[in-house]
Amino acid sequence: MGEFLAIAYGAGLKDGLNPCIFMTCAVFIAQGFWLKCNSLSVFWLRLIFVVIYFFSSLVFNFGPGQIIIIHNQFVWAAKIIYFALSITTFILGVLLFKDWFLLRKDQDKIYIPAKKAEPFLLNGLLIRLIIVIAAIILSSLATIWPINNYILLLGNEAIIRSQWQNAVPLLGTYGVVCLWPLWIVWIFLTIKHLRPSMLKIISSAIFLTASSCAIFIFK
Repeated sequence: MGEFLAIAYGAGLKDGLNPCIFMTCAVFIAQGFWLKCNSLSVFWLRLIFVVIYFFSSLVFNFGPGQIIIIHNQFVWAAKIIYFALSITTFILGVLLFKDWFLLRKDQDKIYIPAKKAEPFLLNGLLIRLIIVIAAIILSSLATIWPINNYILLLGNEAIIRSQWQNAVPLLGTYGVVCLWPLWIVWIFLTIKHLRPSMLKIISSAIFLTASSCAIFIFK
C-alpha cells in the first residue's frame, strides 16, 4: 500500500498544476473580497468550500460520478462556463493590478482583517449555500482536465471491488496533494499583517494566470 500512496502523492503534485486548480484558487481569493464577516467566520466558510470541493471532485472523477461527465453536452457546457469565469478573472486581475500600480505609498498601510461581524442568520445560510454550489460547480469543471490515468484506473478498480481500505487512502492522498496550490493560497491569505499592495499584486497574478489557463482547456 505504501507504494500506491507514493504514486498518489507524486501524481497529486503533478496534477496540481492544471488550469482548474488555478481557477479554484482565484475564486477562493475572491471570496475574501466578497465576504463581509469576521475573520473566524471567513475561516469556516473557506473550510466549507475546500471540504465540499475535495469530496465533490472525488465523486466526479471516480466512481458513479463519471456517468455525468462522459457526455459531450456536459463537456461543452463546462467549457462555456469556464470561458465565462476566465473573462471574469481577467477583468478582476487587470483591475487589481491597476489599483496596485496607482496605489500611493501613504495608502500602503498594514492590512488588518475586518472585525465587523454582520448578522449570520438567513444571510449566513445563503452565503453557505452559494459557497457549496460554487465548490460543486468548480469541482465538476475540473473533470474536463485529464486526470492521471494510472490513479484513475487504480481508484476506480478499488471502488468497483469495494476495496475501501485501499481506495480511501489512495484517493484521499491524491485529492489532498493535488490541491497544493490552494493550500499555498490559503496560507498566504492567513498572514495577518499583509500590505494591501502585496495582497492586490499576488491576487492579480493568480487571477491573470487562471484566466490565461483557458487556452489549455480549449486547445
